[in-house]
Amino acid sequence: MSQSKIQLKATRADSISYVNNMQGSGQLKLGFKYSYNLRHAAPGVARGDISITAEDKDAPDKLSITVKQSGIFALPPEMSREEAHLETFRILFPYASATLTATTSIAGVQGIIVPRIDITEENIYRVEFKPPKAEE
Repeated sequence: MSQSKIQLKATRADSISYVNNMQGSGQLKLGFKYSYNLRHAAPGVARGDISITAEDKDAPDKLSITVKQSGIFALPPEMSREEAHLETFRILFPYASATLTATTSIAGVQGIIVPRIDITEENIYRVEFKPPKAEE
């Protein structure tokens, strides 16, 4: 893997959506949703956008938080798009996870710890887009 060759140039929390309608203390059944997209802006430059949602499985209107975080990456020119996608996700995930944990702990709820995921092990629906050739 070429993770050490990837450079995270900048990251920021683009948006945080937080709903806390909990009444007193109660049992929560947390569920997590993840999404990630890597867009190649120019040769060797890409922007990753990650979204993590933590919510009560039974009542998302009771507790729900979504963090959208982005990162700008410098990539080696020889790196494949698939490898870049996997490695930039691994780099950006801890930043989004920390933003979600900090937001919940500052808001007076016990900090939600986001479980790590390995996207190579997840069933992710993916469509490979190949632009048509000029003669088609």
